[in-house]
Amino acid sequence: MCVETVDYSLILKKEMVGPIIPGRGLRQGDPLPPYLFILCAEGLSALIRNAVTRGVLQGVRVCRAAPRVSHLLFADDCFLFFQAEESQAIMMKQILTQYEETPGQAISLPKSEIFYSRNVQEPLQQHITNILGVRAVLGTGKYLSLPSMVGRSKKATFNFIKDRVWQKISSWSSKCLSKAGREVMIKSVLQAIPSYAISIFRLPNSLLDEIEKMMNAFWWGHGGARNKGLHWLSWEKLFVHKNHRGMGFKDLVAFNVAMLGKQGWQLQINEDSLVSRIFKARYYPNGTYLNAKLGHNPSFVWQSIFSAKVVVRQGARWKIGSGYNIPIVSEPWIGVGSSITSVDPDMLALQPYTVGHLINRDERIWNEPLIRQIFANETTQNILNTPLHQQVQRDKLV
Repeated sequence: MCVETVDYSLILKKEMVGPIIPGRGLRQGDPLPPYLFILCAEGLSALIRNAVTRGVLQGVRVCRAAPRVSHLLFADDCFLFFQAEESQAIMMKQILTQYEETPGQAISLPKSEIFYSRNVQEPLQQHITNILGVRAVLGTGKYLSLPSMVGRSKKATFNFIKDRVWQKISSWSSKCLSKAGREVMIKSVLQAIPSYAISIFRLPNSLLDEIEKMMNAFWWGHGGARNKGLHWLSWEKLFVHKNHRGMGFKDLVAFNVAMLGKQGWQLQINEDSLVSRIFKARYYPNGTYLNAKLGHNPSFVWQSIFSAKVVVRQGARWKIGSGYNIPIVSEPWIGVGSSITSVDPDMLALQPYTVGHLINRDERIWNEPLIRQIFANETTQNILNTPLHQQVQRDKLV
């Protein structure tokens, strides 16, 4: 209706021409199609949810306690999940056919792929593939520019990032760029290439080191095929902040850990999101990200996010509400984030208690006589200087 009911008028040589009624639909580049596609994709999502509700279609889950996932939408791409059964394949085919007929948007079957679990027998795989009319793959390709499968050789898997950096450097001429120009190129282009991958995966340090050496060579004017020459300073000195006589380039290893820590922090604070519920069910069903264990047979994504836990832990602080969710010992709740360690034998008796036991709940102030009785003078003063805000009602990790 948006297309059929509109008309255009043009001014040509100071004269009005029109009205012109469009009859060819939407053209490529029109700003309207993304919104129309979202509406159509919502219809597809509703069809799948309806089938799941009726029990004729089942999604998959990574473990028993995890939520079932039937479909995931990424812009104009989608993942569809169902049990490897003939009846469910037929139902998914009917849903896709109904979707095609309703908005008139055909699915490109040659571009569509299907991936099976290793538990599915070969004859059943072939039968389901024929029903859907797509091609079966081993899952070794890329999706959203990231590898869908990561093998034992992590460096070989992610070597494409190094190749992309090299292609960029080879296409530039260092002679035609000033120092300022090379700085802008490194910071805005080269360092941005691995950003997406290192926010999901912990890349090998050796690979990141090679990428940094290529950037260093480009900085000293030895990019492209002439990758040899004198490097007056190492990269370790160049990524120091400019206030401390460096160039402010990124330390890719530290940046990798920081980006993974950001993902871990999202798992910690957004526990209701789908990805958090899946990770929680698989790796820490009775705890949180910050007290999770690596677990048995972990995925490479979880290994990567888990490796940044120490950084998140060091930066986390408790904002005190009631205090009954914060253990007194080994948690950063005092002042700017210091904690009472369990190394002191006198503090072992406090492990069953929480910070709420140190607060006078009626007046919402610290129970100073009790605190002075338990802790040393310095610790007592730090606790009494820790603010208790009236507007903070519940304990929150920040």
